[in-house]
Amino acid sequence: MKNRVKTLYCILLIVSLLFSSGGRMFGQGKVNISAGIGFPDLLNIGIKYRVLNQAKIGLSIGYMLPNKQNNVTDQFFWGNLLSFAGDIYYHFAGSSKFSDMRPWYGRIGFNYTRDLNHHLYAHEGKYPYLYLRIGKDLYLNKNDGISIDAGWGINLNGYEGFSFIPALGVCYFHRF
Repeated sequence: MKNRVKTLYCILLIVSLLFSSGGRMFGQGKVNISAGIGFPDLLNIGIKYRVLNQAKIGLSIGYMLPNKQNNVTDQFFWGNLLSFAGDIYYHFAGSSKFSDMRPWYGRIGFNYTRDLNHHLYAHEGKYPYLYLRIGKDLYLNKNDGISIDAGWGINLNGYEGFSFIPALGVCYFHRF
């Protein structure tokens, strides 16, 4: 119970910092905050910062509640999942009337997902992923939009071997 409370406090603190100071920390049009869902990103919040004319870097944290209570014999059981990701985005094609950033982008990133119920399994519950995606920003107006992307990731987990996994996501973003 204490771990769950600490995790929720951590997430609330990060959300508060993102929404309260994100626009004032950086210049106009350089920072995005986002909320979305994906795999391996889970239900996530994030921040992206524009570093070059068509490039951004991003950080996000995600969380997913367990699908079943302590039913570890079920093949599709997962516990409390916590995800941390870092990404590099390069916008390469298209145009938009709402932004000077091209809407089509490539995304390369690293994600570390931790199952907080790992003590119920024979393995450690650590899942590092390296992924490559392609996506598009759909601008709703000057400051808001939806990002959709998909691609493939590599599970870098040593005890399960290297395997390819789908990597996909959708998020709403707001630019400052």
